[in-house]
Amino acid sequence: MTNVYHIVQFQSGDAYAFFHGCHWKCSYCVRTLGLWDLGLPEDVRNELDKLWLQGRVKFLSIEEVVAILKESGVRLAFFGGGEPTIDRELKPLIKRLKEEGIDVWLITNGELLDEELVGMVRGITFSIKALDDGLHRRITGRSNRTVLENFKRFVGSGKVVAETVYVKGLVECDEVLRIARFIASLNPETTFRIDPLVQNPPYEEVDSCIKEVMKILPRTYRIMATKGEPPNLLYPRIG
Repeated sequence: MTNVYHIVQFQSGDAYAFFHGCHWKCSYCVRTLGLWDLGLPEDVRNELDKLWLQGRVKFLSIEEVVAILKESGVRLAFFGGGEPTIDRELKPLIKRLKEEGIDVWLITNGELLDEELVGMVRGITFSIKALDDGLHRRITGRSNRTVLENFKRFVGSGKVVAETVYVKGLVECDEVLRIARFIASLNPETTFRIDPLVQNPPYEEVDSCIKEVMKILPRTYRIMATKGEPPNLLYPRIG
């Protein structure tokens, strides 16, 4: 079995597969808000919570994941969570999906990346929580030494989008600028995504910071919140 327990499909046709579990303990982890895609209506998430508590949500096999994505016409699947790289079935799953013409974009903290995995995916959103190791330990409980080594190792692959979370009172613009300078020292053409904390998004501060960061990394942006159609629930099914 894989660690996949939840899959949604966006209006674009792309899908997002959620992997359960992580070897880090990030203090602001979005999963503290719930196990499910936050774009789903609240009543749907409440029903899914009931299924989870009743033990009626199972982890999917490789072939079950492949079948769900194939039946829905998915051509690109984002793998996030949680942390997908702790799943021992990750590489076999990606291999099977590629056989069916389905590409994978990996969303990861980067600590467990290796050359084989980087070579298998279309792209990687590589999260750098903090450049300062002490701050990184406060946030995650772990050193960022391996993370930064892996970022240096793979940023030149052409597949990496750097990402960080702007957290008021914790990871603010001074730290984001330090991260940006580190990235620029390796590859100034790197795309850099700055995500406002979902729980309390300081949009104005983030947008102001982005203007400063763009002087260092021109390809810096944040995802714009929209009130479009919710994603389609592919798994678990309700009813």
